[in-house]
Amino acid sequence: MTLAGDPALNLRTDNARPVRRAHVEPPVTWRRTPALTRAVALVAVCLLVAVAFGRVDLVLIAAPFALGTTLLLQRRPVRPPEARMASVDDASCAEGATAAASLVVVNPEPVPVTTLVTATADPWIDLHTGKGDFAEALAPSTGRDMVVAGRARRWGGHHLGPVHVRSTACGGLLETTVQRLPGTTVWVLPVPDWFESAESLPFADGVTGVHRSRRGGDSGELAEVRLYQPGDRLRRIDWRTSMRTRDLYVNATLSERDTDVTLVLDLQVEAGASGGVDGPASIADLTVRAAGAVASHYALQGDRVACVEFGARGRRMRAGAGRRHAAATLRWLASVDIPPDPLPPSPEMLRRQLAGQRSLNVVFTPLLTDRAVQLIAALARAGRPVLCVDTLPPHVSPPARTHWTPYAERLWRLDRANTVMELRDLGVAVEPWRGWASLDTVLADLNRRRYR
Repeated sequence: MTLAGDPALNLRTDNARPVRRAHVEPPVTWRRTPALTRAVALVAVCLLVAVAFGRVDLVLIAAPFALGTTLLLQRRPVRPPEARMASVDDASCAEGATAAASLVVVNPEPVPVTTLVTATADPWIDLHTGKGDFAEALAPSTGRDMVVAGRARRWGGHHLGPVHVRSTACGGLLETTVQRLPGTTVWVLPVPDWFESAESLPFADGVTGVHRSRRGGDSGELAEVRLYQPGDRLRRIDWRTSMRTRDLYVNATLSERDTDVTLVLDLQVEAGASGGVDGPASIADLTVRAAGAVASHYALQGDRVACVEFGARGRRMRAGAGRRHAAATLRWLASVDIPPDPLPPSPEMLRRQLAGQRSLNVVFTPLLTDRAVQLIAALARAGRPVLCVDTLPPHVSPPARTHWTPYAERLWRLDRANTVMELRDLGVAVEPWRGWASLDTVLADLNRRRYR
């Protein structure tokens, strides 16, 4: 008794998935070109007409074509050239620099060939060769590195490829079938705006750093002049005060320590058209470049910098310091994306995740959603130092639909200005991003509030 033909057993389960066959590229082989077809056809037609009508002149016309074709095909290749993408662990470049992908083409035959490479790329990469077509000559039994390069105009992960490789030999009479290479992904790192701040940060409770702390220690920041105690260093003695008061006084200084800086990126909405590194900036461009500038500045001077996404993906980057961490932060920022948000992020959940850290919270937000305002207000009510960086570009405005659009935009901007004033009443420093030294004033205000 067989059960194979029983229709009751042919059940379709919910987890059944169609089996997808892997696409297999056909093998690369040599084939004749239209030039070879035309040469053979011309010789054959001339010989047939010469035999049929007794025309000896046609034989003389066909002889050079027959002789040249025979000489060119005397050394014909058997194996096609081998092409492969060069292995690169982490291909990256900066905005405005050259993004490149390397491929290696090896000619195994003792016959010279010419290799034609045709490449495509993402719209944000301008290929140096226009459409990506260029040719290289390969000597017999040699290999050559070829580079597909273009200027990267915007940060992010961009794909160079696919790359189509085709070779010709025997004076163009033979050619290979097209070999398709998948290409490679090049990570274009954002070029951060120039940022430098001379202000200290609150909550400097680390081990060693550049920020003034409340704790005593060896530093150049004078805290007070007090009486000498056992254990004080002799070089700390204030001789003028000691001679005037007849008692031994020493200079007490504050220690310099590092601190934690948490960058919160509001990635809920995107507005404005990005023009790349040479054009106008969108919200995502301004957010990424401003965050990269702040992260690089504080990480290079020894502070611990962490990054958190307030959006659909909710990615996090651990805190770290130093040059390697600054480079890793730029790589992390290059993969920022604003996908559709089916589940809005929770301001309360993110606030609880940040509640245990004694750090300066720098929130990069365009202030376009209520959830971002709720997050900033919750951090401020919890007594956390919050610095809000306004990342709405000045040129961004809603599209004109009717004659009421300018009036609606004016009301919206007045409401947004009212929101900014309410945040400032809560003790939140709100400052638009202007690049170099744009946050010194608000950082000084945070320090004054901290040391009151």
